[in-house]
Parts: sequence; structure tokens; C-alpha cells
Amino acid sequence: MFNVSHVWRNGVFARTIGASYDWVFGHQRLAVPYGRLVMGADLSRAYEMMTLVADMPDSAAILDVPCGGGITLRHLGDGQRVRYVAMDISPAMLTRARGRVPASLDSQVEFVEGSIERMPFSDSEFDLCVCFNGLHCLPDPGAAVREVARCLRPGGRLVGNFAVRGEVRRADIYMRILRATGAFGPGGTADDARRWFTDAGLRIDTLDCAGAMAYFEASRPGSSPVPH
Repeated sequence: MFNVSHVWRNGVFARTIGASYDWVFGHQRLAVPYGRLVMGADLSRAYEMMTLVADMPDSAAILDVPCGGGITLRHLGDGQRVRYVAMDISPAMLTRARGRVPASLDSQVEFVEGSIERMPFSDSEFDLCVCFNGLHCLPDPGAAVREVARCLRPGGRLVGNFAVRGEVRRADIYMRILRATGAFGPGGTADDARRWFTDAGLRIDTLDCAGAMAYFEASRPGSSPVPH
């Protein structure tokens, strides 16, 4: 079994398979039909959810992990005064993400190379964590969710999506192939995701499947100092 973390750190892999994967998702007009064909899912919902970052008020702290090529950060608004941290284990993906930062937001986006399972952040540091197309690429999604929960402030939210097993047969075949290459980790089912969130102490606000894609919003109990 491939070590997924090592695979995504590999420069050749990230510049070929990883870059192709990111390129498709970076073009909504290509990703949406891909989602219907392969995953049996309408991926336009993911792009709608990404706009949440533009609604965050001034002074909010946003964590994007794994950020991949920076697709979500493109939704930040000009002049938006937030702290945005884009983190990924792949140096090549971080390079792609840097290229997607608008000049007007260059000083507000931080890039961090590292593992989501051991993040270099303090407890209760972020108001929002976005995690799109990420949990199925990780070696231990449950550990990743626990680490995100640690870094969220009371009232903070975890929002995103991931590919789930057991919903669409052709998607299961596709995911098995990607797991064999080391591009995907073990992933999980919707029930697995419920366990990841509850074991991490998060409240599940939304978790539903559209085809082989699960969309979720979970929050850390408590009151957030940042209005939503």
C-alpha cells in the first residue's frame, strides 16, 4: 500500500497526476460534467459552498486545508480583511495555489507546507476551516478531523466535501484505482464521516450525499466571537 503523504509530496506525481486533477477542478465547466459522469454527483454545489469564504467578516481567520491548487481562495473578495491560511502537504500544489492569489490579497494569504494530522497552529485559532475534495486524499481522515476541531474556535465551522464509498458503483471502481496509485487514502462512507465528526467533538449541522459525494458542515459547540 502506498504512503499517500509521500505520494503527494513527490514532485513528479504532483506536477502530473496531481496537477491534472487540480486543473479539472479549477475549471467548473469541466468539473461539473466529470462529477456527473464519474461520481454521479452535481459538483456545482461544492463551488457554491466555496463562496462562503467571501462572506466572512473582517478579522475572521480562515484555514483552507488541504488547499490543493488554491481553488477555494479564488472566492475571496477584493478588499476583504481576513486572515487566510492555505495549507497543503505538497510543495507543488502550494506553488499552484500561490499563482491563484489576486494581487490585491497577496499580503493576506499565508501558505504553510505540512500535514493536516499535525498542524502548526494553536488551539482555537480559526473561525472557519474549508476542506474541499480533501478527506478522501488523506491517510487518516479521522485524525485530520480531530486536528481541525482542535484548531477551531468555539462556534467555528468545518465546511467541505469528499468522495464517499458505497454510493455509486462506477465511483467505487474509480476510487479503488486512485487508492492503488496512492492518490487517494482509505476514504470512508457517510457513516464513517459521522463518526469522524462526533469523535472530534463537533456538532454535525449538515451531512448528506449526492451520488458519491458527501457535503458537510460541522461546528465546534460554543459561541463564536465572529458573526456569521
